[in-house]
Amino acid sequence: FVFASLLALFNYTLKINRKSEALRQATQGMRNFVEYLVKEIRNGQLDYYVINGTISVPAFSVTSPCRLPVGGVGANTYSSQENRLGIINTDGVQECFYFGKTDGSYVDTIGSTPSTFSTTTGGTLVLEKAGVSGIQILNPPNFSIENLMFVIRPVKDPYTYTGGLSEFSPAVSIFIKFITKLPTGEQVPIYYQTTVSTTQYDIPSE
Repeated sequence: FVFASLLALFNYTLKINRKSEALRQATQGMRNFVEYLVKEIRNGQLDYYVINGTISVPAFSVTSPCRLPVGGVGANTYSSQENRLGIINTDGVQECFYFGKTDGSYVDTIGSTPSTFSTTTGGTLVLEKAGVSGIQILNPPNFSIENLMFVIRPVKDPYTYTGGLSEFSPAVSIFIKFITKLPTGEQVPIYYQTTVSTTQYDIPSE
């Protein structure tokens, strides 16, 4: 009886240790995955689709893969909550990070609060670059994304007359809910939240 009890306790402890180690590795993988997105925001600049102080119109004439804004001159480039984010990277290339379906196609259904900002058809974080054919799904195979939200402040380019000339560095708050499948077969949610400010942002010369 004592031997059976010790064996059961050993197996239980071993299972707990394996789960803890798998969760630790999954959390580290999540951090490595998000690090690329944070680096692109911090080292680049938010893409407000502005040329010489004026928002480019019509929307589909701009080169950004995010295809914003949808309004005319003076309109907000971003909504109060977004599931897509335009970045100009350090090479001057326009990038779009967005909430995608499992095949990488864009999810255009969003909610109104962080808790409801999700869709059952989502599952990926996608990167699309201007001038480059194809897309890149960023999350590893053992990760799916259930919720994704970007809160961009300000919603207009702050260095233009339409944005109010409130010369301060734009920032992005990121909210992500991951679902990771552990080697043990369990599915565990991991929540991630951070706010990143851009370090490069130039006042238009005209």
